[in-house]
Amino acid sequence: MSIALPAGRFVGIVARVNAFLLIAFILVAAFLGLVAYKQGWFVHQSPVHFVTVNALGINKGMPVKLHGFTIGSVNDMQLAPGGVDVRLAIGSEYLVRIPQDSRARHARESGVIGASVIDIVPGKSQLAIAEGAQLSFEPARGINEIIDDFRRQAIPAFNEVKAAMTQVGRSGEDVTQILENLRNEVEQLPATHRAIRQLVEEASHATSDLSKQAGATLKAVEKVAATVDQTIPAVSEKLVGSIQSIDAAAVQLKKTGEEAQLTLRSARPLMEHSEVAAREAGDVLGAAKRVWPLSDSFKETSDGMLPIDSFEAEGKGRSR
Repeated sequence: MSIALPAGRFVGIVARVNAFLLIAFILVAAFLGLVAYKQGWFVHQSPVHFVTVNALGINKGMPVKLHGFTIGSVNDMQLAPGGVDVRLAIGSEYLVRIPQDSRARHARESGVIGASVIDIVPGKSQLAIAEGAQLSFEPARGINEIIDDFRRQAIPAFNEVKAAMTQVGRSGEDVTQILENLRNEVEQLPATHRAIRQLVEEASHATSDLSKQAGATLKAVEKVAATVDQTIPAVSEKLVGSIQSIDAAAVQLKKTGEEAQLTLRSARPLMEHSEVAAREAGDVLGAAKRVWPLSDSFKETSDGMLPIDSFEAEGKGRSR
């Protein structure tokens, strides 16, 4: 007995499967491309290496940073005669920012605690590093080295404290008395703090008052400036008018002087002619006086004055 399947039930199933597989393939390819982009597969990288005696803490894929910015990663590690040769893959565009005397060091992002990175410390050279160059390497400090460093820095401080306590013991003073005096000083700190706060408040009040006075003074200055601004144009206009009047008077006076000078120049010939005519008239009159028929008409009349002796003679005659 056979079961009849409905016609058209599996029609197009192959096309749907193919479409699903195509979409899955596209998604996988996109994911791989994103991973490759994140890993820098599409970026041209240049090899740089350094040699370290101990490669503990250094792994493949560890980021390489410059000024805290990731510029590459650890590409490979191989044994070398001097230790371990660590090869770095750095973006070619960042090589120009790494001087030749730069060095690499093993560090952590947050000091002692954090992810391990290879930090590039730039040098002072003006020339950039070349592709395949070797950098000097500074290994990371371990806990023991950090403790030893702290111990070397702390021992002088402990020695100074020990010397101070020894000096106190030699001075013969009681340590309890010193602590009591110190406690009294500490108890006085709140009062000192309150006094300082009061002083600060008074200073703030004084500052506010000074700012208010300064604001009032500034307003007064602004008013005076506004008054001056309003007065200066009128005064300047009057001054300009006076100057123009003086200029006009000076011009008129100059014209009058010029006219008077011209008048004098024109009158000088008349005066000269008048003087010549008077001289000629005098000559004619003198000549007329000397002519015989007219000489008697121009005789000068003398005043009939008696001499002084006549008056004296007359007086003497009367007295006789």
